[in-house]
Parts: sequence; C-alpha cells; structure tokens
Amino acid sequence: MEKSVLTAIERFSLLQDTKEVTVALSGGADSMSLLYALFNLREKLGINLFAAHLNHMIRGDEALRDEEFVKKQCEKLGVPLSCERIDVLSFARERKLSTELAAREVRYDFLSRVSKGAVATAHTASDNLETLLFNLTRGSALKGLCGIPPKRGIFIRPLILCTREDVETYCKNNNIRYVTDSTNLSDDYTRNKIRHRVIPVLKEINPSAERAAVRAASELSEDSLFLEECADRYLYENLSGGGLDVSSLPKAPIAKRAIKKFAEISADELSLDNLHISEIYRICGARGRTGLPLGFYAEIKDGRLFITKQKEKNAKNFEFKVKTERRINDLFTNGEKINNLLLNNSLDCDKIIGKSVLRTRQAGDSIRLVGRGCTKSLKKLMNEYRVPTELRDTLPVLADDSGVIWIFGIGVAQRCAVTKNSRDIMIINASQSKIND
Repeated sequence: MEKSVLTAIERFSLLQDTKEVTVALSGGADSMSLLYALFNLREKLGINLFAAHLNHMIRGDEALRDEEFVKKQCEKLGVPLSCERIDVLSFARERKLSTELAAREVRYDFLSRVSKGAVATAHTASDNLETLLFNLTRGSALKGLCGIPPKRGIFIRPLILCTREDVETYCKNNNIRYVTDSTNLSDDYTRNKIRHRVIPVLKEINPSAERAAVRAASELSEDSLFLEECADRYLYENLSGGGLDVSSLPKAPIAKRAIKKFAEISADELSLDNLHISEIYRICGARGRTGLPLGFYAEIKDGRLFITKQKEKNAKNFEFKVKTERRINDLFTNGEKINNLLLNNSLDCDKIIGKSVLRTRQAGDSIRLVGRGCTKSLKKLMNEYRVPTELRDTLPVLADDSGVIWIFGIGVAQRCAVTKNSRDIMIINASQSKIND
C-alpha cells in the first residue's frame, strides 16, 4: 500500500507546495493506515507529520472512545495531535442543515483552522467509486462524475489509488489497531447502501471496479477542465454591456458552462441546476425569458442574455442604522455576558488596514469569520445565515483596504477581531427597522 501512496503523491503532485502534512484522523482503518503509511514514509518524503481529530459529539461514549484512542496512538508515534469537540447537532439546528452536511462543514472548517500545510484525508479508491455512483443516481453532469479529486486546495488524498481491501490488508500485516464507527455498519445512509449493496455486485462483474473508477474519473477530470477553460474563454470574449452575446453560440457543452458562469457573475446568490441551464440554453438565439430561483429571470434581448431580478417590494420597507464608537478596550473586564454581545460587533482599530468604509456588498466580497477557520464568499454566508433575498443588497458591510471586516448580523473578520491584547477598539451599533408605508 505504501507503494500506491508514493505513486499517488508523485502522479498528482500532492506535496508540491508543502512538506508539512496534517492527517485527518478519525481512528478508523482508513485514517489509521494513512497515518502509519505517511509515518513510515516521512523520511523518504521529507515531511513533518501532524494529526487532527474532531469529536462531533454525536455518538456519545463511542465518540469519546475514538478520541482517547487517537490520542494514545499519536502519543505512541510521537505525532503532534490537534483535538477538539464541536456539538454538530446544535450547529445543524442553528444553520438549518442536515446532520451530514453540518458535520462535513464543521469538520473541514476545523481541519483548515488547525492544519499545518497540507491536510491529508483518508479517501480511498472505494470512496471514489461510491461518490461517482452517488452522483450518477442524482443525475449529475460531468463534474459530478469526476469523483473525488486527488487534490483540492490544501486537501490531499494519498490513498486515492488504494482500495478498502488494501487498507484492511495493510492494517492486518502491520498490526495497526483501529476503531469502528457503528454508523458505518448501518444502511440508514445512502452512501452505506451503495457500499453494502451495490459495490459487491459491481465487483462480481469486475473485481477491480474501484481502480477502474479512478482511471475513469481521472480521464473525465481532464475533459471537464478543458471544457471549463473553453467556457471561460468564450465568456471573456463575449461579455458586453452587462449581457452575454449568445447570437452565435459554441457547442452545447461549452455554451451551457458559459451560461452557468455568467448567471453566477450576474447574481452571486444564484446557483442554477442543469434544468435551469438547459432552459436558458433553449431560449438563446431567440427572444424570450424564463424564470429562475430567488425571483430572477433570464431574458434574451437583441441576441444578448441578461439575468435580471424582479423588482422587490419589501427591501424599501426596511432601513439600517449604523453608528460606531471608538474606545479603550474594556470588553474583558465588564463580564462574560457583555463580551458575548459585543465581540461580534467589535474591531481592533490597530488591525484595520488603511481606511474603513461602510457600504453594501460587492461582487467578489469574502470574509474569514472569527472561529470559522475558512474564508467564505458573502453569497455563501448569506445563504447559510438565511438572510432574506430582498435584503442582501442593502445589508451594511464594513470594509477596509484589504476587504470586508464586518457584516451586519453575521460577525467580524478574524484578522480584525478584538482580543485581550487589543487596546483601541471600534464598537459597531447597528439596528434594522421597518418603515411604515
């Protein structure tokens, strides 16, 4: 298995940008085999190895067992471990997300925050096949059929060429202990149904089904990248006057990708599925319009495509008032209750870059919120916090010369957050009120 890990690292340039690797360690067979493989290869690869474990606080005593297990294993190997507990169920309720989606978001935020260089996750060729099949059953387009990418940002998958059988054999031959998540034994989740019922049938047809899926996903990824580049070029060459010239469209695979990109540029909160894209493509080359989510519609005028929003009636019925005051930091001496109320609306003046300006959101705005461990676009944050569509273009935003540092009702940027060491601070007093007609 270690040979397959080395092959994946070389083939996909997984360690091209760093020699610091943090293993996402659950304690299961996959992640334990990954930890030991990288530990054994650390000198050959010239890497510094770390580990990170998140207790989702969902499985009670079983989760505590896993936490203690990984602590002992990392101590045994001398691998530094970052370990945290986060109440995923409470997070899911607050954000109105499914448990699986909330767990994924919390986990990746945690890993981004504690990582040193690259984060190695234990996704295998078997996981890749399950993902491909899962996306296929949902009618996914080419991008979804590309499976799990070997590398995405700081996240790398050194086990992507190894099957689950390879992992189990490696653990057995090297006397590697691991724990079993009881939820993996259940068919309650869609992915588990694919794993326990579908994959065995496919392996009867082709015992190397997982490795075949890796090859197919790699080929499809190359095709997808080429089409994305063609769509970007077409978009760049045909944008004018706020519209997209569709009088002479390229082939459908390129045109549909360009349409999707244009729609998202025109309305950053808009995310279109394949049915919407196909409907827009249908009306191109003629006059007409078609409705889209969130009150938007696509319209063809004089051979150009425009994405427009129906006029909102509610936005004008609200107004925001924002006042700021500057004072010496006393938030950590006035009591915990006051801290909780004010810290989310307080900035360290010494950390503000250049001049600060109060405005509304702009295209490309993003922020790294306190405690979140990752940078997100304002579009995604407003979706997450369920900001009403009609208020998104009027919501107050404070920015300095380097970007957004505060958003009404959401919070402040990590880089400008107030700490016990802050001296001069800015307190933001903001309110929203309804205007009587």
